[in-house]
Amino acid sequence: MQLGRGRRRGATSLKRAPTHAAERWWAVWKPWLRGLGVVLVLAAVGFGLEAGIRALREPGAFPLRQVRVEGELRNLTEADLQPLARAYLGQNFFVANLDELRVALAAEPWVEEVAVRRSWPDTVAIQLRERVAFGYWGERGEMVDINGYRFQPPALRQPGPWPRLVGPEGREKALIKAWSDIRARLDPVGLTLVKLTQDERRAWWLTFDRGLQVYLGREQFDERLERLALVYPRVLATQADQIAVVDLRYGNGFAVRWKAAPPVPTAG
Repeated sequence: MQLGRGRRRGATSLKRAPTHAAERWWAVWKPWLRGLGVVLVLAAVGFGLEAGIRALREPGAFPLRQVRVEGELRNLTEADLQPLARAYLGQNFFVANLDELRVALAAEPWVEEVAVRRSWPDTVAIQLRERVAFGYWGERGEMVDINGYRFQPPALRQPGPWPRLVGPEGREKALIKAWSDIRARLDPVGLTLVKLTQDERRAWWLTFDRGLQVYLGREQFDERLERLALVYPRVLATQADQIAVVDLRYGNGFAVRWKAAPPVPTAG
């Protein structure tokens, strides 16, 4: 019986030895095998992503088919913008360089601000803000917007009449403000301003719709404007068609230059 127990213990010892060796082998190689698995998975994912990106960027895949314009248009039409955008139709949705389109649209004189984006699945969306014109500037066909920015539009679709401003470089905002002040003060007395001029000496000339011109000079703009608002309806309105120029540079009065000799009242 002792021999039998001895043999069983020996047999048990021979069976356990390989188990310990496998455990040691697994303990050593397990982190490496796990890392290798992660690397293989990442490589497969990367390969799949690269293949997917190549497929998405194929020239004939996902073509742009239409252009959508968003924003209030007064002097522009979609027909003005289509020729610029049409060059991008048919290009790949993901590859088309829409920054170039934005730059081209921003060069349009009527465009004040523009953004271009992709709209899935096949659309170029153009969001723009059109410049708000104030009136004409100078004598060369330029216009000025409400912010004092000068530009030369290829077409003007909004109906007039438009104010006409003439002045030195850099005085755009000052003339726009002066125009608003003059209209607010003189419209109520029947004088409608059509042209405002400031010469290089900063002297003001006002031209009204009936051809009357008023010279305010360089100084006391507000005071002389107020004087005109007082004397026009009382003294000048009835003879306005015969007056060429009213000069308000005098301290306590004004001078009048007639278009022709004023009519002489007949006797009786």
